[in-house]
Amino acid sequence: MKLMSEIRYRNYKAKIVKITEKQAESGNMYGCYNPNTQTISIQENLSKLILLNTVLHEIGHFIADKSSIRLKNLGEEGIVTFVADEFSKIFLQNPELLNSLKLLTKKYET
Repeated sequence: MKLMSEIRYRNYKAKIVKITEKQAESGNMYGCYNPNTQTISIQENLSKLILLNTVLHEIGHFIADKSSIRLKNLGEEGIVTFVADEFSKIFLQNPELLNSLKLLTKKYET
C-alpha cells in the first residue's frame, strides 16, 4: 500500500518514509518517529494490521512530541480525552489519512 508522503498536525509537518525490512530489524522496530528531522519511518511490506498499528503508533509519537501536554500528569481520563482530541485534529487536517485507514481495515469489515 502506498503511504502518504507527509502528515500535518497543528502547524507542523512530519515526512513519512519507507524503510527496508533490514533497516527495521536493525532497530528492532516496524517504524519510528525522529523528532530531530520530524520524520516517520515505516517498514515496507507489513501486513495491513501491523501497518495500521504502526502508522497510528508513530503518529502518536509525533503528537506527543509537538504537544505541550505531558501525558504523565493527566491521569487515565485526561489521557483518553487528549488522545481522542489530538487524533481528531490529525484526521481533520489529513482527510486522505482516513482513506488510507479505510483501505487498511477493509479486510476486517463484517
